[in-house]
Amino acid sequence: MKRVFCFALGNIWSWTKLKNRARLIKYAQKLDILGVELTMSTKEELLSFKMTDAQRQWLRNLDYVSIHAPFKLVRNSTDENDLIKQLDYIRTVYREVNAKNVIIHPNDLPNIKILSKYDMHFSTENLPKKRHITIKNLERILKKYKGMGLCLDVAHAYSWSRNETERLIRHFRDNITQIHFSGMYKGKDHVPLQSVSPTFLKSISNVKELNVPIVIEEDIRIEDLEFVKKEISYIKSLF
Repeated sequence: MKRVFCFALGNIWSWTKLKNRARLIKYAQKLDILGVELTMSTKEELLSFKMTDAQRQWLRNLDYVSIHAPFKLVRNSTDENDLIKQLDYIRTVYREVNAKNVIIHPNDLPNIKILSKYDMHFSTENLPKKRHITIKNLERILKKYKGMGLCLDVAHAYSWSRNETERLIRHFRDNITQIHFSGMYKGKDHVPLQSVSPTFLKSISNVKELNVPIVIEEDIRIEDLEFVKKEISYIKSLF
Protein backbone atom coordinates (compact mmCIF):
# COMPACT_ATOMS: atom_id res chain seq x y z
CA MET A 1 0.00 0.00 0.00
CA LYS A 2 1.42 3.36 -1.03
CA ARG A 3 1.21 5.87 1.80
CA VAL A 4 0.64 9.46 0.76
CA PHE A 5 2.00 11.70 3.51
CA CYS A 6 0.94 15.33 3.26
CA PHE A 7 1.80 18.55 5.06
CA ALA A 8 -0.81 21.14 6.05
CA LEU A 9 0.34 24.74 5.79
CA GLY A 10 -1.50 25.25 9.08
CA ASN A 11 1.34 23.36 10.79
CA ILE A 12 3.51 26.45 10.42
CA TRP A 13 0.90 29.20 10.29
CA SER A 14 2.93 31.31 12.76
CA TRP A 15 6.04 31.29 10.55
CA THR A 16 4.81 34.34 8.63
CA LYS A 17 2.87 37.41 9.69
CA LEU A 18 1.59 37.99 6.16
CA LYS A 19 -2.00 37.07 5.35
CA ASN A 20 -0.85 35.48 2.08
CA ARG A 21 -0.20 31.96 3.41
CA ALA A 22 1.08 30.85 0.01
CA ARG A 23 4.42 32.14 1.26
CA LEU A 24 4.57 29.04 3.47
CA ILE A 25 4.73 26.77 0.42
CA LYS A 26 8.48 27.41 0.19
CA TYR A 27 8.95 25.42 3.41
CA ALA A 28 6.74 22.56 2.24
CA GLN A 29 8.83 22.29 -0.93
CA LYS A 30 11.83 21.27 1.19
CA LEU A 31 10.04 18.32 2.81
CA ASP A 32 9.79 14.64 1.88
CA ILE A 33 6.04 14.67 1.24
CA LEU A 34 3.65 13.73 -1.55
CA GLY A 35 0.86 16.18 -0.76
CA VAL A 36 -0.13 19.50 0.80
CA GLU A 37 -3.22 20.88 2.51
CA LEU A 38 -3.71 24.58 1.85
CA THR A 39 -5.02 25.87 5.17
CA MET A 40 -7.20 28.98 4.84
CA SER A 41 -8.21 29.55 8.45
CA THR A 42 -9.98 32.88 7.85
CA LYS A 43 -11.76 34.69 5.04
CA GLU A 44 -8.91 37.21 4.93
CA GLU A 45 -6.30 34.48 4.49
CA LEU A 46 -8.35 32.83 1.76
CA LEU A 47 -8.84 35.98 -0.29
CA SER A 48 -5.18 36.98 0.19
CA PHE A 49 -3.88 33.60 -1.04
CA LYS A 50 -1.74 34.31 -4.11
CA MET A 51 0.63 31.71 -5.57
CA THR A 52 3.50 32.12 -7.98
CA ASP A 53 3.43 30.13 -11.22
CA ALA A 54 6.22 27.91 -9.86
CA GLN A 55 4.27 27.17 -6.67
CA ARG A 56 1.14 26.41 -8.66
CA GLN A 57 3.01 23.96 -10.89
CA TRP A 58 4.72 22.28 -7.94
CA LEU A 59 1.37 21.70 -6.25
CA ARG A 60 -0.13 20.31 -9.45
CA ASN A 61 2.66 17.73 -9.61
CA LEU A 62 1.92 16.36 -6.13
CA ASP A 63 -0.09 13.20 -5.54
CA TYR A 64 -2.65 14.99 -3.36
CA VAL A 65 -3.72 18.54 -2.56
CA SER A 66 -6.62 19.48 -0.30
CA ILE A 67 -7.96 22.85 0.78
CA HIS A 68 -9.18 23.61 4.29
CA ALA A 69 -11.92 26.22 4.03
CA PRO A 70 -12.08 29.07 6.59
CA PHE A 71 -12.99 27.72 10.02
CA LYS A 72 -15.97 30.10 10.19
CA LEU A 73 -16.84 30.04 6.51
CA VAL A 74 -20.56 30.70 6.96
CA ARG A 75 -20.57 32.44 10.34
CA ASN A 76 -18.10 35.12 9.23
CA SER A 77 -19.78 35.74 5.89
CA THR A 78 -21.67 39.01 5.83
CA ASP A 79 -24.35 37.57 3.53
CA GLU A 80 -24.90 34.86 0.91
CA ASN A 81 -22.99 36.81 -1.73
CA ASP A 82 -19.99 37.01 0.57
CA LEU A 83 -20.16 33.26 1.14
CA ILE A 84 -20.38 32.59 -2.59
CA LYS A 85 -17.41 34.88 -3.19
CA GLN A 86 -15.32 32.71 -0.87
CA LEU A 87 -16.50 29.44 -2.42
CA ASP A 88 -15.78 30.85 -5.88
CA TYR A 89 -12.24 31.70 -4.80
CA ILE A 90 -11.78 28.21 -3.30
CA ARG A 91 -12.92 26.79 -6.65
CA THR A 92 -10.37 28.92 -8.47
CA VAL A 93 -7.51 27.63 -6.29
CA TYR A 94 -8.93 24.07 -6.47
CA ARG A 95 -8.74 24.10 -10.25
CA GLU A 96 -5.35 25.81 -10.40
CA VAL A 97 -3.65 23.15 -8.26
CA ASN A 98 -5.78 20.15 -9.29
CA ALA A 99 -7.00 19.70 -5.69
CA LYS A 100 -8.90 16.59 -4.64
CA ASN A 101 -10.79 17.70 -1.52
CA VAL A 102 -12.20 20.72 0.35
CA ILE A 103 -12.60 20.41 4.13
CA ILE A 104 -15.44 22.33 5.82
CA HIS A 105 -16.26 22.07 9.52
CA PRO A 106 -19.61 20.37 10.22
CA ASN A 107 -20.93 23.27 12.29
CA ASP A 108 -20.33 25.68 9.42
CA LEU A 109 -21.56 23.96 6.27
CA PRO A 110 -23.26 26.06 3.58
CA ASN A 111 -26.70 24.83 2.58
CA ILE A 112 -26.99 22.07 0.00
CA LYS A 113 -28.46 24.38 -2.63
CA ILE A 114 -25.28 26.46 -2.61
CA LEU A 115 -22.74 23.61 -2.39
CA SER A 116 -24.42 21.63 -5.16
CA LYS A 117 -23.42 24.33 -7.65
CA TYR A 118 -19.73 23.50 -7.23
CA ASP A 119 -17.96 20.61 -8.94
CA MET A 120 -15.54 20.11 -6.03
CA HIS A 121 -15.31 17.18 -3.66
CA PHE A 122 -16.25 18.26 -0.14
CA SER A 123 -15.52 16.56 3.17
CA THR A 124 -16.48 17.51 6.69
CA GLU A 125 -14.50 16.76 9.85
CA ASN A 126 -15.06 15.33 13.33
CA LEU A 127 -14.50 18.06 15.93
CA PRO A 128 -13.27 18.09 19.56
CA LYS A 129 -15.75 17.05 22.24
CA LYS A 130 -16.30 20.66 23.33
CA ARG A 131 -17.96 21.32 19.93
CA HIS A 132 -20.64 18.68 20.67
CA ILE A 133 -20.69 17.15 17.16
CA THR A 134 -21.43 13.48 17.83
CA ILE A 135 -21.18 10.45 15.56
CA LYS A 136 -24.97 10.62 15.18
CA ASN A 137 -24.66 14.23 14.04
CA LEU A 138 -22.02 13.25 11.49
CA GLU A 139 -24.21 10.41 10.23
CA ARG A 140 -27.08 12.84 9.66
CA ILE A 141 -24.78 15.29 7.84
CA LEU A 142 -23.37 12.65 5.50
CA LYS A 143 -26.86 11.36 4.78
CA LYS A 144 -28.10 14.88 4.03
CA TYR A 145 -25.09 15.97 1.94
CA LYS A 146 -24.88 13.23 -0.68
CA GLY A 147 -21.32 12.43 -1.75
CA MET A 148 -19.68 14.31 1.11
CA GLY A 149 -16.70 12.58 2.71
CA LEU A 150 -15.24 12.63 6.20
CA CYS A 151 -11.80 13.89 7.19
CA LEU A 152 -10.88 11.86 10.27
CA ASP A 153 -9.05 14.02 12.83
CA VAL A 154 -7.39 11.68 15.34
CA ALA A 155 -6.51 14.39 17.86
CA HIS A 156 -10.10 15.64 17.91
CA ALA A 157 -11.28 12.06 18.32
CA TYR A 158 -9.05 11.49 21.36
CA SER A 159 -10.70 14.41 23.16
CA TRP A 160 -13.83 12.21 23.27
CA SER A 161 -12.11 9.00 24.33
CA ARG A 162 -9.17 6.74 23.54
CA ASN A 163 -11.63 4.56 21.58
CA GLU A 164 -13.15 7.30 19.44
CA THR A 165 -10.85 6.90 16.43
CA GLU A 166 -11.74 3.21 16.29
CA ARG A 167 -15.47 4.05 16.56
CA LEU A 168 -15.26 6.64 13.78
CA ILE A 169 -13.48 4.18 11.50
CA ARG A 170 -16.09 1.53 12.25
CA HIS A 171 -18.96 3.91 11.44
CA PHE A 172 -17.48 5.78 8.48
CA ARG A 173 -14.79 3.58 6.92
CA ASP A 174 -16.18 4.01 3.39
CA ASN A 175 -16.65 7.78 3.83
CA ILE A 176 -13.17 8.66 5.10
CA THR A 177 -11.24 10.62 2.47
CA GLN A 178 -8.17 11.71 4.45
CA ILE A 179 -6.77 11.81 7.98
CA HIS A 180 -5.73 14.88 9.95
CA PHE A 181 -2.79 13.44 11.81
CA SER A 182 -1.47 15.00 15.02
CA GLY A 183 -1.32 14.26 18.73
CA MET A 184 -3.10 15.23 21.91
CA TYR A 185 -1.23 15.63 25.17
CA LYS A 186 -2.38 17.05 28.51
CA GLY A 187 -5.60 18.38 26.97
CA LYS A 188 -3.90 20.16 24.08
CA ASP A 189 -4.54 18.96 20.55
CA HIS A 190 -2.48 19.19 17.37
CA VAL A 191 0.80 18.57 19.19
CA PRO A 192 3.70 16.75 17.47
CA LEU A 193 3.45 12.96 17.57
CA GLN A 194 6.89 12.75 19.18
CA SER A 195 5.35 14.31 22.30
CA VAL A 196 2.40 11.98 22.90
CA SER A 197 1.88 9.06 25.27
CA PRO A 198 1.90 5.35 24.34
CA THR A 199 -1.84 5.37 25.09
CA PHE A 200 -2.44 7.95 22.37
CA LEU A 201 -0.35 6.01 19.88
CA LYS A 202 -2.38 2.90 20.65
CA SER A 203 -5.60 4.85 20.08
CA ILE A 204 -4.63 5.61 16.46
CA SER A 205 -3.31 2.17 15.52
CA ASN A 206 -6.41 1.44 13.41
CA VAL A 207 -5.64 4.21 10.92
CA LYS A 208 -3.12 1.83 9.35
CA GLU A 209 -6.11 -0.03 7.91
CA LEU A 210 -7.12 2.98 5.81
CA ASN A 211 -5.67 3.67 2.39
CA VAL A 212 -6.19 7.45 2.38
CA PRO A 213 -3.81 10.43 2.49
CA ILE A 214 -2.22 11.17 5.88
CA VAL A 215 -2.32 14.95 6.31
CA ILE A 216 0.03 16.04 9.09
CA GLU A 217 -1.75 18.89 10.88
CA GLU A 218 0.14 20.12 13.94
CA ASP A 219 0.90 23.44 15.60
CA ILE A 220 4.65 24.02 15.26
CA ARG A 221 5.46 27.46 16.63
CA ILE A 222 9.29 27.29 16.63
CA GLU A 223 10.68 28.00 13.16
CA ASP A 224 12.87 24.94 12.80
CA LEU A 225 12.66 23.03 9.53
CA GLU A 226 14.94 20.26 10.82
CA PHE A 227 12.46 19.53 13.61
CA VAL A 228 9.67 19.34 11.02
CA LYS A 229 11.72 16.89 8.92
CA LYS A 230 12.36 14.70 11.98
CA GLU A 231 8.65 14.80 12.88
CA ILE A 232 7.69 13.67 9.37
CA SER A 233 10.24 10.84 9.53
CA TYR A 234 8.89 9.76 12.91
CA ILE A 235 5.30 9.76 11.64
CA LYS A 236 6.31 7.64 8.66
CA SER A 237 7.96 5.17 11.03
CA LEU A 238 4.59 4.62 12.75
CA PHE A 239 3.30 3.01 9.56
